[in-house]
Amino acid sequence: MHLDVNFAAEALRAGGSAYVLKTSSIEEILESVRETLHRRSYVAPSIQTALEQARMERPGRQDEFRFKLTSRQREVLQLIVEGRSSKEIAEVLHLSRRTIEFHRYRIMKELAIRTTFELVQYAMKSGIVPW
Repeated sequence: MHLDVNFAAEALRAGGSAYVLKTSSIEEILESVRETLHRRSYVAPSIQTALEQARMERPGRQDEFRFKLTSRQREVLQLIVEGRSSKEIAEVLHLSRRTIEFHRYRIMKELAIRTTFELVQYAMKSGIVPW
């Protein structure tokens, strides 16, 4: 794709799992495939910093949000960051898949985040959950 933060942000917002550039090496493309197969996101390093900066400059992003999450929401968020599906999280926490999806919805609403990719990036960057 293009070396344009807006293209990358829109692609990820639309549900994309990875974003690589047309000029990416074959190794980088293979790495993006490996990451997505493990249900993790991948963004080309050459655009990652600019994308993170643009995301953090959006209004409504404040560190105070991290203190509003309950301990259960933090557990769910940690498992999301690890790349687990709602079904897997439900099994680990002995809850229903629907309950996990509700927790995910509430977390994203609380943090004013629209995609799982943004949620994972925000959680890792802000230190809400350990890596």
